[in-house]
Amino acid sequence: FKNKGDYRRFAVFCLARIGTEVYDTTLLCPVDRSLTDLTFPDVMVFNQIPADFTFQLEVYSHILQDDLSIASTPRKIKKTIHSSISRTVGKKLAASLRDELNSGKIGPHFELMASARLTLDDVHDNIHTYDLKLESPEVRSHQLPLFGHFCCRLAAQPDCMGGEVAGGPVWGWGGSQPAWARLQAFNLQLWHTRDAWLQGQPCLQSVPVDKNTVIRSKKTSKLEFEIVNVSGGEEESLGLRTETCDERDQWLRHLQQHIHDHKRWKSAAEKTMEIYSPGSGRQLFSRPSRQGSLYDEIPLIETVQP
Repeated sequence: FKNKGDYRRFAVFCLARIGTEVYDTTLLCPVDRSLTDLTFPDVMVFNQIPADFTFQLEVYSHILQDDLSIASTPRKIKKTIHSSISRTVGKKLAASLRDELNSGKIGPHFELMASARLTLDDVHDNIHTYDLKLESPEVRSHQLPLFGHFCCRLAAQPDCMGGEVAGGPVWGWGGSQPAWARLQAFNLQLWHTRDAWLQGQPCLQSVPVDKNTVIRSKKTSKLEFEIVNVSGGEEESLGLRTETCDERDQWLRHLQQHIHDHKRWKSAAEKTMEIYSPGSGRQLFSRPSRQGSLYDEIPLIETVQP
């Protein structure tokens, strides 16, 4: 709002979408020149999203009034003006309402004010500032005065970070007893037995399975494969064997997909980001409530003592 005489008031909300999944935010109303920031406390979670997603944000507003009217007038002035509204004004308002009903447009009309597109490259564990593309409404006076920037926390987490991708018995090369293996969060973990895993015991060994990992099939055996990582300039490998060829093929498929996912998800795969739950009450932004104006407390006519 550019000047002190701008008494416009708006109702504002946002739409957030990825693909066909769409969420709307809380409606802020009224928005006027007393506000410097528009804060939406909503937490939105999109599920089963691919790494090449596009997050679209759209800001919509509806103008409630475009001049100095009763709604923006101090209480002590309102009482004076209220009694002076003529029947002619009332008839005009009624006629305007009839025209709106006859046109089939029932309810307020919200216009697109700004939009933004974010991708995986914009993901971060902290709040960042991004650009808004401002739109031009049909009526210039309906333009919501925005600065062209917004802040949000866009966090992402590959599905494999929160759930098991594969699990089952495997044998070490030359081993006679199977271990229990579990692939999750770009790591392959091994326990003595499945019961040890179910009881929450610490794993015996954890091997990274990420973009730098190489999977090798053993040519001399259809049941064996090798997981290779480089640490300190030297190769570290883990040789495993399955009971059947089908089990080996399944493990190879899951391991290769895990490596591919780590490459595709970039920074989101490097660090586990906390995903807040909708309605958790977690406040990322805080804004103090507006304080009352001294003008509201000043009488229009000063009382003169006799």
